[in-house]
Amino acid sequence: MLKTEYLGLELKSPVIVASGPMTQNIVSLKKCEEAGAGAVVLKSIFEEQIESDVSTEMKANEEFLSHSSAEGFFAQSSRDFYIDKYMKLLTMAKKELSIPVIASVSAKSMDAWIDYAERFAACGADAIELNYYPISSQSDIPGSEVDRKALEFAKVARDKIKLPLSMKIGYKYSSLANIIAGFDRIGIDGAVLFNRFFRPDIDIEKMEFSQGSPSSSPDEYGEALRWIGLMSGEVKMDLAGNTGIHTGETVVKMLLAGAPACEICTAIVKNGFSVISKMNEDIEAWMKRHGFSSVNDFKGRLAQEKSEEGYKWERTQFLKTIG
Repeated sequence: MLKTEYLGLELKSPVIVASGPMTQNIVSLKKCEEAGAGAVVLKSIFEEQIESDVSTEMKANEEFLSHSSAEGFFAQSSRDFYIDKYMKLLTMAKKELSIPVIASVSAKSMDAWIDYAERFAACGADAIELNYYPISSQSDIPGSEVDRKALEFAKVARDKIKLPLSMKIGYKYSSLANIIAGFDRIGIDGAVLFNRFFRPDIDIEKMEFSQGSPSSSPDEYGEALRWIGLMSGEVKMDLAGNTGIHTGETVVKMLLAGAPACEICTAIVKNGFSVISKMNEDIEAWMKRHGFSSVNDFKGRLAQEKSEEGYKWERTQFLKTIG
């Protein structure tokens, strides 16, 4: 009843466990499958974190690394240690799980992204999810240039990676519709809308930088819902919902807008793995109430191109005051 297709993969449920703390070890991954997840995205491997850890280790061992060749060997060996650890988890997950396993990569440099992705493909990953989102902090670089680089990156990734490929992106581009359509033309299989990024904060007592909450709230799904509704009928690629998806009701909304699946994280962190089962049960109950026997019966029913009120996806102002 809940079967759906995402990135060309058959899923038994539209509920995917996103990259996060629940997908970083085999015990948790098994619990995701047991609870009814349609697929899992392994916790992202971050090039930036690897480089930071390697730098810390090198400083701790600098007395032994005075020779340049020794320093280079140590640095590369340390990087390989982290990548090999990820590959072992991926290999184990593919052996132990029957649901699709998606590898996730977040890197700063083009070469690193491609190198990681190719290694993970060799380990049997069912698909690759690339985290891509540049911070446009340089005032002399126009938005069109940022967009151009995003599409350029996607094209290189598509040419190099033969597995199903999705881009996990943010929504602050000069023209998000153009970016999504561009990814589609290049042949990217899917896009995850939207990534929830690190949010800097300030501790006013210590007067130091701190980190904002990494958790989403149940009212944060609106932007993803809007853009899935706007674009799902215009592109061939799959648009998956992400951020603020805490209930089966919200998953149904995403499916009606045109998403074939959704990724969840905070809901599991806060409520445990059973929330996956609860979401599946609530989706099935809704389908039975409305006479649907499969997800395809209603997926995209309210997408802009299919709904008489599709113009409402473009509305940005309230027509009435609240209250």
